[in-house]
Amino acid sequence: MSGFLLKAPYPAIKTTTLLPAPRWDDSKALAAAVIVNRAMDGTLYTNVKTRNGRKKLFWEFEISRNKALELREFITAYNSSLIQAIDHDGDSWIGYLMNNPFEFAGAGRAGPNWPGNETMVIQLEFEEK
Repeated sequence: MSGFLLKAPYPAIKTTTLLPAPRWDDSKALAAAVIVNRAMDGTLYTNVKTRNGRKKLFWEFEISRNKALELREFITAYNSSLIQAIDHDGDSWIGYLMNNPFEFAGAGRAGPNWPGNETMVIQLEFEEK
């Protein structure tokens, strides 16, 4: 699959939006945090907050202006809902969009095959449930 699907609300899907594959700088990481504390005597203590192995994913898309308007409506309607994301590798993720705020940046003029005649860039941050 070369596209990217967002479906919401999960599991009773009402809306699906199809996006192109994300740019090359997409990433997957554990949603863990290292907490460093120093005692009064100077001793260092570290704790790792694992969040049960949940993953945090980052995707950046370059899309047409019309697709950006569609994605903005999807985000507005389902921002706090459980969402299923099926990525360009065919992996299915269930979780929440974590961006705050969602920023659409103008990337420039587009060719004649792009609806809206300009491209937009948005980065989505997703945390697995």
